[in-house]
Amino acid sequence: RKHFKASGRQFDLRMVPGRAPVVFLLECQETKPGESVYVVGGHEALGQWSPSGAVAMTTNAATFPLWTSSPFPLPVGEAIEFKCVILRDNKSVVKWEAFSGNRMVEAVEGATVSVRSTWDSISSMASSAQLVSEHRQPAACMGLVKEGGTLNRTMSGARIFGDQMGQLTVEMEAKDPMKRNFSQSLLALDEPGDVEAAAVLPDENDEVVAPRPSPRGEHRGVSLQHIASFSALTEMADVATKDEVRQRRKAEYAPFNLDVPIVIVSSEMAPYSKSGGLGLVAASYSYEFARNGHRTMAVSPKYQHYEGLTYIGETRVRLAGQDQLVKYWHIYKDLGDGKGCDYIFVDHPCIQRGAGLYNGDDGREYHDNLLRFSLLSAAAMEAPLVLHIGGYPYGEKVVFIANDWQAGLVPVYLCYKYRQQNRYREARCMYVIHNLGYQGQYHGVNACDFFHIDHKAVGDILLGNCINLTKGAIICSDRVLTVSPNYAWEIQTKEGGFGLDDVVKGKANGMRLAGILNGIDDCWNPAIDTKIARTFSLADFEEGKRFNKAELQKRLGLRQDPDVLVVGFCGRLTWQKGVDVLADCIGWLMDDTGNGVTGRVQLIMMGNGEEKYANALRWAEGQYGGRVCGFVGFEPKVEHQMMAGCDLFIMPSRYEPCGLPQMYAQVYGTLPVVHATGGLKDSVRDISEGLEVATGFHIPYIAEDKVKGVLWTAMELFFKHPEEFKQMQRNAMHSDYYWPQAMDQYEQNFDYMLYDPANQR
Repeated sequence: RKHFKASGRQFDLRMVPGRAPVVFLLECQETKPGESVYVVGGHEALGQWSPSGAVAMTTNAATFPLWTSSPFPLPVGEAIEFKCVILRDNKSVVKWEAFSGNRMVEAVEGATVSVRSTWDSISSMASSAQLVSEHRQPAACMGLVKEGGTLNRTMSGARIFGDQMGQLTVEMEAKDPMKRNFSQSLLALDEPGDVEAAAVLPDENDEVVAPRPSPRGEHRGVSLQHIASFSALTEMADVATKDEVRQRRKAEYAPFNLDVPIVIVSSEMAPYSKSGGLGLVAASYSYEFARNGHRTMAVSPKYQHYEGLTYIGETRVRLAGQDQLVKYWHIYKDLGDGKGCDYIFVDHPCIQRGAGLYNGDDGREYHDNLLRFSLLSAAAMEAPLVLHIGGYPYGEKVVFIANDWQAGLVPVYLCYKYRQQNRYREARCMYVIHNLGYQGQYHGVNACDFFHIDHKAVGDILLGNCINLTKGAIICSDRVLTVSPNYAWEIQTKEGGFGLDDVVKGKANGMRLAGILNGIDDCWNPAIDTKIARTFSLADFEEGKRFNKAELQKRLGLRQDPDVLVVGFCGRLTWQKGVDVLADCIGWLMDDTGNGVTGRVQLIMMGNGEEKYANALRWAEGQYGGRVCGFVGFEPKVEHQMMAGCDLFIMPSRYEPCGLPQMYAQVYGTLPVVHATGGLKDSVRDISEGLEVATGFHIPYIAEDKVKGVLWTAMELFFKHPEEFKQMQRNAMHSDYYWPQAMDQYEQNFDYMLYDPANQR
């Protein structure tokens, strides 16, 4: 029997047939003492737009600025409009939300719907969880299961997040245990044989013939062997270039703890080792923190002998029931102005392999990966204490930045080993979640003996019948960061938490969770980009993009027509990236029905991954010669040229913790069309926010009709309202997604963390 209270009324669900509970959540900082937030809407249950009947929301010091209502029964299957209003204690109106139109919510039979919004923003997200009573048992899967997916709805009554995340969760849980800790989507490409024999794109000056259907097995571009993400192939600007383009950028936050050294721990560190975006981000950390003024150390495995390394020392750590000898190798990179980074490489016989960083050629991870990355964490903890670099050690007051599960033991050892020995008392550890889908799960491990920790510590890393290094890292760290603010919220949901949502919520409730968008490298700048046909800036972007479009069409064998709209896609060919739905839209995009929009489009899709999607690209290129380029493979230079020459860039990803291409696109004046999830939602301002600020278009949820609808809006704006489209391009090019602005937020989080008490277990 379920009871619900709202606005002083009590409801028994059995007495209101056809209704189901809805919980409203709103982020709002507009209130003053004596004021509260209420929900009011177009149904008698929400006061029929009368503030006197509005539903109250509450907050407290721990949750502010998040306001939450009690569960409130609304009619099932009926889309109900609502808004929020600030009222005084006597219910006199202080302020209504100012956006035009209203949000909408729809209750779901047998489920509690939670709808989350931000003050003065019409966009919202919702999740639903199965309603449990004495007569009904909870579903075995997370959330409300319906045809294998988790039912979710946006405020417009549409699914947005749960279906996609529910299916992805099921797929990842069903993976071979030896393949579930790393991305596999590019490790088994569709083409047979030696990938080094791939066809190479012609140079710009070579004659380009009309495209033809690519036979099965043919792909273009660079080798993708042992690459998990195309981000691994991105080059970074050198120090001189960074200094040149940053001359006019000033930090907006003045850090209080620049004297505290930073120790970055990562299983990848570009340019030495990289299989995906992690290596790129870790390399950016090593540059940015050093340039900010921190003494900076970056610790990663020595997968091979890199040029310029010098042996600097060794130590023993207890792992797998015995003392393990680890050696340290060092190289210092001068970053100018007397600043630089100490790169430390951990050496042990188990670390070096002949194939990929994590996996063999068969895609299965190495049998001793748990030992390999436990050694990384254990050795990284000792490095600031035992290595005398430049004549003296880093010491005990440092900030560790542990990245993903491969460095997940760093906060565990800090809590359960060093602090209990009265060491590292002033140190702090920030754990960065780049992708919660990969957690470091291993079965059949005697954790006490293997990690040399006590039973209490084992409890923190144990989840079900296996160890889970991500769980331990979240619990033991002093602060958790994700790679976008929206992703920090998503991983607190059943659908996005991959079984760790309650653990993440615990960190959030302690005010120790935040999200910061990754920055983009300075090489992504149309004013200095040597990979594009012609550089341009905001002052001459129309001419620059027109020239680059023509050269892009020429190079890829598309008809040279300045008046068509060019849509680009670049990514892994997987269900997660929404390629299936995009492929279903190709015929519609190409079909000229006289509406003045469709049929006037060219499409460039570049990527590799699953065979069925690669074949779809090949088919489309053959079917629509001169209008579609199905580039099966990847070429970094072409990615730059697409950003410069396309008009729209589409990312229909069902799941995207951060994403970088949507940021690249904006600074080149190419408007992104993105699913409103993860970092895509944070980094693209939707047209619904107004033309004066909009930089792209949000797809509310991934379905063919929704993708078509949003593409239509974007394409119609291009063809029928070109000045408004150009205004959005200007807005996009004004965007600043480079690392310096992200570093202001990192430094602020460091200051919070260093002033907060250390996490004691």
